[in-house]
This record gives sequence, C-alpha cells and structure tokens, in this order.
Amino acid sequence: MSSILAKIEAHLQAHRVQPWEGTFRDYLSLVLQQSTLAHHAHTRLYEMIKQAEVTVDEEGKEHYAFFKNDLFGIDEPLAKVAEYFKAASRGSDVGRRILLLYGHPSSSKSQLVILLKRGLEEYTQTDAGAVYAISDCPQHEDPLNLIPHALRREFQEDTGIHVEGDLCPKCALSLREAYQGDVYRVPVKRIFFSEKERCGIGTFVPSDPKSQDIAELVGSIDLSTIGDYGSESDPRAYRFDGELNVANRGLMEFIEMLKADERFLYVLLTLAQEKNIKTGRFPLIYADECVIAHTNETEFNEFLADKKSEALHDRMIMVRIPYNLRVSQEERIYEKLL
Repeated sequence: MSSILAKIEAHLQAHRVQPWEGTFRDYLSLVLQQSTLAHHAHTRLYEMIKQAEVTVDEEGKEHYAFFKNDLFGIDEPLAKVAEYFKAASRGSDVGRRILLLYGHPSSSKSQLVILLKRGLEEYTQTDAGAVYAISDCPQHEDPLNLIPHALRREFQEDTGIHVEGDLCPKCALSLREAYQGDVYRVPVKRIFFSEKERCGIGTFVPSDPKSQDIAELVGSIDLSTIGDYGSESDPRAYRFDGELNVANRGLMEFIEMLKADERFLYVLLTLAQEKNIKTGRFPLIYADECVIAHTNETEFNEFLADKKSEALHDRMIMVRIPYNLRVSQEERIYEKLL
C-alpha cells in the first residue's frame, strides 16, 4: 500500500506545474531564454516522441521508445510516422500534408493516435513541452503572432525564431480596441493540452452527412449575441469552438475520414495546404496543427481509385498499418492484456 502511495505522490510532484500569467513583454523574455517555446505543432510532436529515446539497430533502422510499451510488431510503420514528424519539424512541405493511417480493423490505427494525444497532454505539463497562449483566445493563439509582419524578418535574424501566423479575428479586434495596438500589454498565460477540456486536441467523427453541420469543424455564429454587436461578421458574435479551432497549436484527429462528406474533406485540404481555416463571415484564419486521419483499407482503396479526389491524394502522407505477424510480438500483446 505504501508503495502505491509513494508512486502517486511522485506522479503528483512530477505533474505539479505552476500556472503562469503575464504580458507579452514578459513572454518575450521567456522565449529569448527558451526558444523551444516557439515550436510549431509538428515540431512539438516530434520532440515529444524523440525525448522518450531513439535507438538505431545494426541495420540502421530507428526504433522509438515512445511506442514500445503499447504497439507491437509494427516498427516499420511507426518509423514512417516518426519520419513524417521529423521532416515536418524541419520546415519541409511534408508539414502541409495530412497524415493518413489506413489498414484493416483492429490494426492499431486508433491506438497510435490515442498515444500521440495522451503523450501531448503529458508533454505540455513539462518544462520542455511548455506552451503559452494569448489569454482568452478561443484558439489558444501563439503570442508571437502579435509581432508585426514588418519586424518578423529582423526578429528571425536576431533570435533564429520564424514567425508565420496571423492573429485570429477575435484577438485582432481585442488588440485594436482593448489595447489600442500596444502588443506589450496583451495578456499571455501558460496552457496545458487536454482533449477533455478541448484545448490543443480536437477529434472529429463523421456521421450522417445530411444532418452533420460544418460548424462542428469551424465553429458557428452565436445568434444570442448578434443583437449586442449588430453584425454577424463581428468576431465577438462568433463561436470559434469547432474542432479545428480548439486543435490549434496541437493535434487534430479525424476518425474514419473517408466516410465524411466531401465538404468536410475540402476544409481539411485548405487547412493542410495553406494552414488556414475558412469560415463564412471571416477571412482565412491561420491555424498551426497536425491533422491525423485514419480509415479502413477497403475505403482507402476506393478513395485511391476516385479520380475526383486527386487534390486530396496529393495532400496526404499515407502510411499503411498492417497486422502484426510475429509470434514474439503477439505474445507481448497478450502479456499486456493479462
């Protein structure tokens, strides 16, 4: 009993992170001391995977300890997934593609994404994975997006940090009206990714295309506030609570992607290709997130054969997740279950 209590106490100590709040000026000082705070979504995921240790075997193949206790017998697909994050973290065009996992039912596609989501939740509670956002921003906006475009090249030359995002409509309005354009006064706080609290992790499940609304992905107008603000295009009258909005800075899981209606898929295409979310009343809204989708192999083959979907084909990195066929790894699966 005492050992269990000790383990619980050790866990609490490891995850007892002090909340932080300050201004953008305070945050800039932190960034200059710890440049990892400026990591983009794909880089954050790759660093999370890498910190659990990477080993290289005699054949030169990399094995990632992050997966070793939960996924067995699929080392090659896991290496491809890690390679996707590695390439994206280095700024290649791979980061502008959707990662699509496909395979037969029960081949660990969902489990792989669950591991990444849970890993992100844990990682953002550590010093290495700390994430800060503009306070009260519905999209957990990167505070560095406050830096004026005219100064970003000079900022990169001085610090080595590349800033590419734009403020969401609500933050842009707040900067103009509440802070009179003074970026130093904008409040910033530390955030912790959580799927349950809809912060940094989004999940979308397709249903009946006739009844499912695109608002589940991109948010919707708040009809109760239109009378207060007088216009549907006022950011304060819009709910930026779609799954793509809440997944900003982190990870978006698209379950059974190929069962979704085409209009949902092309929202993802815009997000992957341009890092933007399109909503009806606003210009393109910048979003920095990793989109991971998964589907069954039968639907995937039908999708590949569809010539109308070539634009989507070109914007995907496809990784097949096979069944484990090694007896030794199958034994490990049963040992874990027991």
